[in-house]
Amino acid sequence: MGCPECKHKLQVRISADDIMEPPWIAYNVMRKMDYPYEHIVHSMKDPSIATFWLITFPQIVGGFEYDDEVKQKLWWQYKESMRYDQIRDVVANRKPGWEHMQEALISIDPVRARNDPVVVKNIPYYKAKNALEAEVMKLDPPPRPQNWGELELPLNSSSWNEEDLKNPDKYYEMTVLLNAQREIADRILDAQWQAKWRQEKLNEMLEEKVRPYIQDIDNSVLSQPIVLQSKAQAQKIKPRQRRWWFF
Repeated sequence: MGCPECKHKLQVRISADDIMEPPWIAYNVMRKMDYPYEHIVHSMKDPSIATFWLITFPQIVGGFEYDDEVKQKLWWQYKESMRYDQIRDVVANRKPGWEHMQEALISIDPVRARNDPVVVKNIPYYKAKNALEAEVMKLDPPPRPQNWGELELPLNSSSWNEEDLKNPDKYYEMTVLLNAQREIADRILDAQWQAKWRQEKLNEMLEEKVRPYIQDIDNSVLSQPIVLQSKAQAQKIKPRQRRWWFF
């Protein structure tokens, strides 16, 4: 390449051979890349991106080409997975009717739904607990005790030497930083104290709700004890057959 305006007087040689790498070098780099798989899973909601990761990318890396039947199977599996994920978003956001959508998740993929943290195992208990949590959030926690909690603060008075403290600007800087640090630490401790108090209050209210049922079970008397007999005991209880003696 040359510059026509300079009439090729500029002694600079530019060649594509110096800036382009052979294709196999790019392939080796791409093969060794560590992909952020969590972002790939999120981007797979876009069908065009999913087409690249499911079909185009394996063909580039593997050096082969899928036939139409394999592509159709891959796309069908993608559609099924996306159907689960779309319904899962409704259940995760607890939109109206999420209880029925949860049943759809279980019917689509029972194995995945069994280990999915979004799926609620006991819906009545979950709703009752959420109602109690809403009541607890409305309550005002008491003030944090003075000596409650402890944080390791990065700065203290020993972070400055005596010569620095003789300087008024340094002394003012120390005062401002320590006061700001103390204020931030108090806010963190207040948040921890409120979270701890609310959790204890929630557990206390749950216990109050459940205690009557436990007492009813403890006070109830069974008309007949329930005992499971073993096979050996059952055989012993069988009536004896009479023996007839003929003389």
